[in-house]
Amino acid sequence: MSNAKSPFVKKAITCPVCNSQAENRFIMPKSFIVKSLESDRHVSEYKWLDEAFNQYHPPFYHFWHCPACKYTATQRDFLKPGEDTKSNFSALKKAYLQMKPSQKQIIQMLGREVDFDQMNFSMAMNLHLMAIFIQELVTADIHDTSKIASYYLRTGWLIREQEAKEDSDEQWATHKKFLEEMGKLWPEVPQSEAECLKKAAENYEEAYQSHPRYADVVHATELMILIADIYHRAGAESQAMKSLKNVMQTGQKFRAKQQELIRREKKAGRLSMARKAQIDADGNRINLLMERAGDMHQEIIKKRVAQQEPKAKAVVAKLQARGMNSKAIREKLKELKFEPQLITKLLGEPKRKRFLGLF
Repeated sequence: MSNAKSPFVKKAITCPVCNSQAENRFIMPKSFIVKSLESDRHVSEYKWLDEAFNQYHPPFYHFWHCPACKYTATQRDFLKPGEDTKSNFSALKKAYLQMKPSQKQIIQMLGREVDFDQMNFSMAMNLHLMAIFIQELVTADIHDTSKIASYYLRTGWLIREQEAKEDSDEQWATHKKFLEEMGKLWPEVPQSEAECLKKAAENYEEAYQSHPRYADVVHATELMILIADIYHRAGAESQAMKSLKNVMQTGQKFRAKQQELIRREKKAGRLSMARKAQIDADGNRINLLMERAGDMHQEIIKKRVAQQEPKAKAVVAKLQARGMNSKAIREKLKELKFEPQLITKLLGEPKRKRFLGLF
């Protein structure tokens, strides 16, 4: 592969941790286009503009790596360490240089076979896991939770892609065994897509509460929808529904505030056409996000109904055989936490009380 035509720009970079120089690489801008994007932002299909590059998979090259000290991070963190808002790089560097022997062993195991000229799924997985492990070396109160969440999400995507190929080269099967061994040293190491996604969602939830990136209500609402999508994919539907409820509540409060803002500025004579257009544009973005949240809510309900229906039908048949009436059966299904839409589907709408009046 080293003699093949390459889409990379290679640069000698100084490691921000140990100051060693090593070659790293990034993909030439505008070398490929995104053809298909999933709802959790995973790019499921790329198209290289030069077909000679088809053998390269862009996500494998997301992280940079120092072969001397094994520090692994994004291109930005190598080139501009400490420049992010609320950066924890100084503490991270100190923690990395003062790792315990068991922590050093984890880094050595993950970084022992990294070769960018022969990059494959297993190497890419180890780079992602190293990046996560390094970020989590500092105390939880100074974690960059937005960054950690994105790393877990990307790791989940790698596993998803490998499983979608039915692990044709058996790299995932082999890597699972490696992760089982790794788990003895690092018990929290994620060993499935679902585990990665749950970690991503949990860290994004923390970022939503405190990260300056999400101070803007539109960005924060977009994040809540992403959190719901990630939880849904991980099979954690109650957490997904909680996030969607948060989207709807936040959106309703925002729309009320926008209407009040328009009223106040109009009364004060400050509501120019440009200002009104800006307020309306923000409102329209929130409305679209609320529509997405509503669609996702219905999708989850539909999935739940399909999953619960066989069991619910069996319960209904059993209770009817005992002579229980529809009202009692309805209450029993509610008690057993079956979806209201499913209860209505099986038993129809409940009979409403009729009140006697004068006419």
